[in-house]
Amino acid sequence: MTYRLIVVTAENETLRALQTTLGSEVQVQIFESGNDALWELRMNPPEAVVTELDLPGMTGIELAEIIPNFEIVTNVLIYSETLNESAKKQSDGLGVYKFLHGPDAAGALKAAVEDALHHARKAAEEAAAAPPPPEPEPEPEPEPEVKPRRMGTRQVSAAPTPTRASASASASTSAGASASASANTSSEEKRDFTPARVVLPSAREREQAAAAAPTPPPARGGLASRTRAAAERKPEVKPKVEPKAETIDIPGRRGSGTLVVTTENVNAIRATMIDLSKDLGAQSVMLTDRAGMVLVDVGSTDNLPMVIVLPLLSTSFSTAGEVSRQLREEDALSVYIHAGVNYDLYCFDVVQRFLLVVVFNNKIASSKIGAVWINSKRAIRELREHLSNT
Repeated sequence: MTYRLIVVTAENETLRALQTTLGSEVQVQIFESGNDALWELRMNPPEAVVTELDLPGMTGIELAEIIPNFEIVTNVLIYSETLNESAKKQSDGLGVYKFLHGPDAAGALKAAVEDALHHARKAAEEAAAAPPPPEPEPEPEPEPEVKPRRMGTRQVSAAPTPTRASASASASTSAGASASASANTSSEEKRDFTPARVVLPSAREREQAAAAAPTPPPARGGLASRTRAAAERKPEVKPKVEPKAETIDIPGRRGSGTLVVTTENVNAIRATMIDLSKDLGAQSVMLTDRAGMVLVDVGSTDNLPMVIVLPLLSTSFSTAGEVSRQLREEDALSVYIHAGVNYDLYCFDVVQRFLLVVVFNNKIASSKIGAVWINSKRAIRELREHLSNT
């Protein structure tokens, strides 16, 4: 079974000798900078990485800080021929597997590397054999509450009293009236409810009722009434308020109040982004809100459909933000990397409210993932300070 080991060193002969001293069971790749090693780590992770502490462009501590973000099973060892207690303390905080420093480092190197290789292989096998975590059972939905129906009573209006004209028209002989009265009495004894007889008023009575009725009010909500009311209403003159274009209030994180972008911190934010662009050789650096709207930009994005790309990045980071909230990691840093033929794009989350987007034109200057990570992380710390100033 062959192990893979990546060695990052500039000119250290002890580390370069691992290619022969570890034997044929270990395949060793040597890189002279952390940036070159990171691409191989990301695409084809080994069981272990041995890095020299002092490296050009990126130190071994900075390399050890980046590797865990790839979420790979790899043990990191840092080697230094001189004693450095401060660097050892930093490496312990980063979870480095072994920090070898001082005169005895060379003698303990081979055994430490072999132990790191075996440990990583065993951890990977255990992770592969472990059963997947059980999916949480869905909570039963509460049954809808059934409210008892209330039984109401129906009101029945009394039969209207017939008018004099109708009474005279329906009057007949006294014998007929007596027969009708007796028939109604017997009918009322048989039924509980007798429908009232509808008596229509005469034409003269309808005219008198129409003359005595008040004039009805105009219909509410009609187009004619709204138009008439708008014409009769006097226009309201509001005082002119000058917009404050220099101050933009943006909601901040939970518990952090309001993040205010003023003329002063916009200038400070822009200065930080200019420094980041110069250090990395980026074509453009943008600070956007969570919807993908550009707040501050440096450089040029000509011929790039950023109007479409930025909202897409915002959509992907909404999921990352929800993951951070579920883990209660309000200060977590998420990153999206697009490594293309013509363009490289890096997008960082800033205090879960903003996005820092760095774009490279590979025809002008190619990006180096390690340098981008270190410099962008420093810039994000400065941006946090600028955005929190009120």
